[in-house]
Amino acid sequence: MGLIGRLFRSRHVHDEVGSWFKEHLDRGLLLDLPAGDGVNSRGMAAAGFEVVAGDLFPEDVEGDGFTVAKVDLNRPLPFADEHFDGILFSEGIEHLDAQLACLGEIARILKPGGMLIVTTPNVLHLEGRLSFLLTGHAHRNRSPVTAPAQYWGCSTTSPRTSGDVYFGHIFLINAFQLRFYLEHVGFEVIGVDTTRYSLSSVLLAPFLFPFVRFATSRLLGNKRKAKLPKNVKKSYLRQVLSPHLLFGKRLIMVARKLAVPAG
Repeated sequence: MGLIGRLFRSRHVHDEVGSWFKEHLDRGLLLDLPAGDGVNSRGMAAAGFEVVAGDLFPEDVEGDGFTVAKVDLNRPLPFADEHFDGILFSEGIEHLDAQLACLGEIARILKPGGMLIVTTPNVLHLEGRLSFLLTGHAHRNRSPVTAPAQYWGCSTTSPRTSGDVYFGHIFLINAFQLRFYLEHVGFEVIGVDTTRYSLSSVLLAPFLFPFVRFATSRLLGNKRKAKLPKNVKKSYLRQVLSPHLLFGKRLIMVARKLAVPAG
C-alpha cells in the first residue's frame, strides 16, 4: 500500500487482523487479549479461526462464534502451557505495570512456532517525537498522565481499592523496549507495521527525518554502548526508521515463539 493509501487507511486493526494471522497460520486456536467489545475476536472468527476472547470485563464482549473468558493480565493467565497457535495482544500492554511478566505468560501459553501480534500506541512517530519535546507527552490528543484521568473502567469511586483496576495509558512502551521484552521471553521479532499514517508526521519528515536517522544510527553504532552485531543493528534500524514507525500512530509488532532447543 502506497503513501496516499496509508493516509486514508482505517486506524483500527479489526478489519485486517484475520488476514494477518492467515499469512502465518492456515487454521488454529487464537486468543484475543484484551478483547474489549469483541471486535477483533469477531474478525478472527470470520477468518475461520477458533477464537477465545479474554478480557477483564467479559460481560462487555459481544458476538457469536467464539468463547469468552475472564482474564486479568496482571495475574497468571488461566490457560494451559502451549495451548494456542496464535495470540493477538492488542492495545493492552500500555495499561500494564508488569509488562515483562505478562509477555512471559503469553509465551508460556503459546505453542512453539506460534504467532504473536502486539499492537500499542507508537511513541516514535515524528509528530509524537515533537510533541514529547514540547509537552513531555508523545500523544497530544490523549489525556496527560494524571491521577484523575488515568483510571479506566473502575467500579468504585476509589479505584485504588477496587477489585478490578484498569489503568489508562500509563505504561507506554516504544519499539526498542517491546522488541527487547519479546526476545527476552523467547520470541523472534519478524516485522513491524502500522495502520493509518499521520499526515502531520509525513509533513514533518523533510525537517526531522535527517536528524532522527543520524542520531539513531549514531546511537546504535556506538560499540561501547550498543554492542550490536552488524546484522542486528541493521535489523533495528530497518524497523525503527521504517515509514510505519515514523508515520504511524500505532505500533504493530509481529513475533514468532522460538521452538524449544532439542536436548
